[in-house]
Amino acid sequence: MDPGFHVVTGAFGYSGRWIAKELLARGHRVRTLTNAIGRDDPFEGEVDVHTVDFNNHSALVHSLNGADVLYNTYWVRYKDPNGGYAHDLAVDNIRKLLAAAKDAGVGRVVHFSVAHPSKAPDWSYFRGKVEVEEILKSSGLSYAILRPTVFFGGERDVLINNMAWLIRKFPVFGLFGLGRYPIQPVHISDVARISAEQGCNDENVVIDVAGPEKYEYRQYVRLIAKSMGVRRLVMPVPPTVAWLVGRLVGVFLDDRVITRAEIKGLMQGLMATDEPPVGRISFADWIDENGHSLGKRYQNDMKERQYKDPTVNSNG
Repeated sequence: MDPGFHVVTGAFGYSGRWIAKELLARGHRVRTLTNAIGRDDPFEGEVDVHTVDFNNHSALVHSLNGADVLYNTYWVRYKDPNGGYAHDLAVDNIRKLLAAAKDAGVGRVVHFSVAHPSKAPDWSYFRGKVEVEEILKSSGLSYAILRPTVFFGGERDVLINNMAWLIRKFPVFGLFGLGRYPIQPVHISDVARISAEQGCNDENVVIDVAGPEKYEYRQYVRLIAKSMGVRRLVMPVPPTVAWLVGRLVGVFLDDRVITRAEIKGLMQGLMATDEPPVGRISFADWIDENGHSLGKRYQNDMKERQYKDPTVNSNG
């Protein structure tokens, strides 16, 4: 592939797929770095595919050589079959990726972080995100750091789909506490648009990526239930009780439904921003149109993914 292309990590996944789709629509040539196997190719060969090996610096440099922009959605969720976190592994791998990008002469990096990473220093997920941001800022590479809240839309929206599944399956939906903390969802196509726009800029920026509407969590849950045409008792429960129920459901589903840290982050309001919203698509309009089709089956994302290295997976 000649110089002047864009590289997306995990373009066969969720966020990476939408970014690649947006870039292709804008006329860019796209390559993906991926460790996923057995995934469908929605681009019918339009995206050049390279296997990623973070321990092979020369191969990483070769894959990135000549790239205008690297869009990094990569992150590690699980380390082992028991669901142990491996955020230190994610930090180390991204450090290697950025070093290769520097050596390959990549023009710009658009990196996905998380909303309010510095506000939850006791959670390794957030600590890792903060560390990666600092690595990128000190790398000498041109960068845009995007801090999304919570995604909706697209065909692989695991979070909202599985919340809808729980609402369909159970007559009671338990809120964590009183449910008065904010949540500000952003459509994945808005995220892709903003990513592509930032890939074409040259200013070093950090941007909160949130949608135009902010809800209390309890309003958000009721809006989803209403759109599905079901009536459910939505009631406050102690966070520890909600976590224990989630653990039990997770055992049945062979999945990790929710963690204590995720509950704490939600209740601290980390899924919303005080910055002006950059997303345009209304969650209320989207859920009204799509709610009837949500939650028909539980989507166990980790079971559906296959990797050449089972200790490595991505947000994409």
